Amino acid sequence: MNTEELFKPKRPAVAWIVFFACLLLAFAAFVVASLVQRDFGKVDVSNVTYPNANGIPNRAKLFVPQGVSAAKPAPGVVYIHGYQNNRETSDAYSLEMARRGFVVVEIDAIGRGNSGEPGDVNAPGFDPTYGGRTSFEYLKSLPFVDPQRVGMMGHSLGAEMAYSIALADPGVKALSVSGFAYKTDATTDMPRNMLMIYGQYDEYRKRMTGVNNVQTEWMTSPQTAAAFPVSNPDFGTVYGDFDLGTARQVVLLSTIHLFESHSRTGIAAALDWMRSALHPDAAYWVDPNRQIWEVKEWATLVAMLAGIGSLLPLGLILLRSRFFCSLQGQVSTVYACTRREFFKHAAINGLLMWLYLPLIFMLFGLHVYVVKIDKAFPMMMVNGTVWWFVVMNIIGFFILRGWLKRRNKKDGLTWADLGISFDESRFKICWKVVGKSALLAAILFAFAYLFEHVLEQVFIVDYRFLFPFASDLTPYRLVMWLLYFPFLLVGFTLTGYFLNGQLRLPARKTWWQTFLSWSVSNTLALVVPLVVFLLFQYVPLFTAGIIPFVGPGGVLANFTMSLFHIIIVLIIVTPLSTWFFQLTGRPYLGALINAALVTWMFVSSQVIAAIPV
Repeated sequence: MNTEELFKPKRPAVAWIVFFACLLLAFAAFVVASLVQRDFGKVDVSNVTYPNANGIPNRAKLFVPQGVSAAKPAPGVVYIHGYQNNRETSDAYSLEMARRGFVVVEIDAIGRGNSGEPGDVNAPGFDPTYGGRTSFEYLKSLPFVDPQRVGMMGHSLGAEMAYSIALADPGVKALSVSGFAYKTDATTDMPRNMLMIYGQYDEYRKRMTGVNNVQTEWMTSPQTAAAFPVSNPDFGTVYGDFDLGTARQVVLLSTIHLFESHSRTGIAAALDWMRSALHPDAAYWVDPNRQIWEVKEWATLVAMLAGIGSLLPLGLILLRSRFFCSLQGQVSTVYACTRREFFKHAAINGLLMWLYLPLIFMLFGLHVYVVKIDKAFPMMMVNGTVWWFVVMNIIGFFILRGWLKRRNKKDGLTWADLGISFDESRFKICWKVVGKSALLAAILFAFAYLFEHVLEQVFIVDYRFLFPFASDLTPYRLVMWLLYFPFLLVGFTLTGYFLNGQLRLPARKTWWQTFLSWSVSNTLALVVPLVVFLLFQYVPLFTAGIIPFVGPGGVLANFTMSLFHIIIVLIIVTPLSTWFFQLTGRPYLGALINAALVTWMFVSSQVIAAIPV
C-alpha cells in the first residue's frame, strides 16, 4: 500500500513542514479571531470571575469599549447563552454590541464552561438564573458602567433567565430575548422595553410559545395581548415608548432555533433596540448591518481544524522515532470490501445509528423511573450521546462477528485479516502494543490540548463553530474526562473494527490516494445516516410546519439538534483514525486518540445541569 514511503521518505523534512504549517495556520486563525472580538483594538476583552450569591464561581468574558471610564460611563448588558452552550456562543451578539459602545458581560452560565457546578435543583440556595442575577449586579457595580442604562440579553434557556430577571427588576431598562417567548406574566410595562426575536421554524415553539404556528398565531396570543399596548400588533413594528419603558417588538426570523443566536437580521434588530433603549455614545455607532462576527466564527473553525490536523504529521514523526517505530505496520491485503458490500454494511450500520432517539429515550426512562443516573454521571446530554454510541457499536460488533464467522467458513477470513487480532488463529490483543499505542496517543492528545489551552489563555478564544467544541478544562471537568473516556474508547474501538476492518475498501496506487479514499468513505458511512435522520426532522418542518421529534419538554428536539454537533465531530476525527490505521495496520491507536479528543470536546463544552423538561 506504499506506506513504506512514509517511513523511509526521500524527503524526511516534509512531515515537519506540514506540522509547522498546521500550527502556523492555527495560530494565525487564533490571532484573527482575537482581533475580530477586540474590534481590532477598539474593545478590551478580558476574563473575569466573581462569586455567585450562593458562592459558586461565575466566569464571564468582559467586553469594554476603548474610551469608557468612570468619568465617561457606558451602558451595559449581560448576555446569557442557551442551555447546551457556553459563553463563546454569545459572541455574535456580544462583540457587535461592544463595537457600538456597550459594556458586555458575557457569562458562562453556572454548569457551563468554566463556571462552577450548579448542584441539586432542590438544594437550599439553588439559583434558577444560573448566575444571571448576580452577573447583572456585577455589571452595575463596574465603575465604568452607568447603572441607569443597563439591560439583559439571552438566547433560549438563557433568554428565559434574562426574562425572569427583567420581569422582577425594573432596573433592567431593556431586554432582548431570542429563541424564547414572553409569557402571560408580562405586562405592558414589565419587563421594560422588551424585544423578542424568534425563528419561524424553531423546534421548541410549542414549549416556548404554546402555539403551533408562530407566524399566524403568536401576535394574537394571550401572551401578546398581555404584553403589548395594542391589539393585533404586527411583526417587526415597534409599539410603546422607550422613555417610559413600554417599547415592544417581535421580530420573526426564517430560521431554526440553532441559528437564532447567529442571525444577522436578529443581531441587527437587537443592536437597534438596545441603542434606542440605552443610548450609547453616538461616536461608537456602526451601521447594524456591518457585522464582523462571522469572521471570528470561521477563524475558530480553521484554528480547530488546523490544530487537530497537526496530529497527522506529528503522529507520523513520532512513529518514525526509535521508541515508537515498533508500532509501524502494513494493512493486510487479504481482504478488501467491494462497493456492493460497502453499501450493504454501511446501510446496516446506518439502521443501528437510527436507534439514536429510541436508545436515548430508554436511558431517560431508566433515569426517571428506576435510578437517577446523574448522581454518578452528571452530564445528562453527554450521557445520552455516549449511551447511544456505545450500545449501537456493541450491537454492531456482534453483527460483525456473525458476518466474520460466515466468511471464515466460506474463505478462511480471520480477525487478523481485518487488522483486529494479533493472532492468525483466534481473536487476541497484544497488550504490549496497545499499551505503547496508548502512550503515543497520550502524547498526541496532551500536545493537542496544551496547544489549544495556551492559545486560549493568550487570546481568550477557543475551538468552536456554531457550537462550542473544545476549551480548557476545569479540575471538575478533568474528572469528567476520566469518567467518560473509557466508554468512548469502547465505542471508538468498535467503530474502528467496523470502518477499518469490515468496511475497508481496496487500497489505491499511492498512500495519499488511499488515505483520501478511506477517509471519505469512512466519514460518509458515519455521517450520511445522521444527515438522513435530520432530513426526517427538518423536511416536514420546513414544508408542512410539522416537527416529528419533539418529546417531553422538547428533549428529543434537543438531542436531534445535537446531531449537527455530532456530525461535525465525526467529520473532524474520522480521518485521524483512518490515518493511524493506515500507518499501523491496527485500529487501536486511532481509537485511543479519537476517544481522548471527543471526550475532551464533550466534557469541556457540554452542560452540567438537569435537562429542562
